[in-house]
Amino acid sequence: MKQHSLSFWLSGVLFAASVSAAHAAEFSLQQTLTAAEHYSAELSANRNQSNALSAMADSARELPDPKLKFGIENVPVQGSNSHRFTREGMTMQRIGIMQDYVSEEKRDRKAETILAQSASSAAKAEVIRATLQRATAQAWLDLALSQKIVVTAQKLVNETERQVGVQKATVASGSSPASSVVDIRMALLGMEDKVTLAQRDVVLAQTRLLQLTGEKIDNTSGTLPRYQRLPADPEILEQSVGEHPEVVEAAREADVAKARSAQSAVAAKPNVGVEVYYSHRADDYDDMAGVMFTVDLPLFKSQRQDKDLAADMSRSMEANDELAIASRARVALVRTLVAQYQAAQTLWQRQQEEILPLQQQRLSLIEAQYRSGQSTLADLLNARRTLLDTELSAHSAEKTVAETWVAIRYLTPQGNN
Repeated sequence: MKQHSLSFWLSGVLFAASVSAAHAAEFSLQQTLTAAEHYSAELSANRNQSNALSAMADSARELPDPKLKFGIENVPVQGSNSHRFTREGMTMQRIGIMQDYVSEEKRDRKAETILAQSASSAAKAEVIRATLQRATAQAWLDLALSQKIVVTAQKLVNETERQVGVQKATVASGSSPASSVVDIRMALLGMEDKVTLAQRDVVLAQTRLLQLTGEKIDNTSGTLPRYQRLPADPEILEQSVGEHPEVVEAAREADVAKARSAQSAVAAKPNVGVEVYYSHRADDYDDMAGVMFTVDLPLFKSQRQDKDLAADMSRSMEANDELAIASRARVALVRTLVAQYQAAQTLWQRQQEEILPLQQQRLSLIEAQYRSGQSTLADLLNARRTLLDTELSAHSAEKTVAETWVAIRYLTPQGNN
């Protein structure tokens, strides 16, 4: 019975371990970006909008549906034949078909406007993709670098924890004052606060990735992108502003405004309606048939169609101005991001190559002096705290470099990362 219970317990432990491993997902940057695009409801809504506009453009080239017209005409309402259908020769049961003919040019202009709107919607999709990729890559890198900070901070905490036992022994032997144990514990608590904040950043990055991808991403996998250098030369980045999705979207909006102006230019062309009918009268009277035409009369074009055309022309010029504004804004953004990246890169390199080695060297010297009795415990703890702060500052500088690199890299959506 005991052997059976032990086997059952071990099976439960193994099952729980397998479930835990299954939920501890690790995603590479490319896998994370792909998951975010598949999960994005905004991208899905944009695709549906584009599909709807394409269908509308196809139907816009067709003539309106024909109309069936039927009824009774000329029914007497007075006299001896009042409300009778067969006494008056003019009373007729009438049925006919009516078709409105809209000029092919007007239909083509309407379709072209809708197609321009569809192209604008497609350009909007690229804006959404770039924004989504930028946010996802930043969250992924934030998780990877925050986990590095946790490891660094925890390592120094562990070293300080080992010092607590040593310090208690020296207090017991009388070689150190009792207050030294309190000092080292206070220093340890300060270091543990740093670990807590770093762990918080890890959880926040995981939560952000869950929001963006719908996946519970606990760890990152694969190599980190090469954020140590710019994705391209600043001159090339500035020259490629015309490819930025925001600029392309502004250009597509200008195309929409231009197409609407072209549509307004032919709005005064009259539509023609044709009706063919057959009228049945009483038995003593002959049946009749006929054809009727209706034609629009744009008699007040200067007050209607010309006003609409002028409005659309003004909107077209406005859209061109918006395009110029978007282009100038992106140039300024590229220059700003490059300047921020170069400054962050310089600070990070200084932290990594100069300040951190000096702090490590200082700690090593103070540790040697402490072992030989030439330095106090307070000096040692202060050196460790300073080293931890320096390492955290270096990691923070690295995160700033990575975030700025992502902002530059994903100014345009990337298909292959």
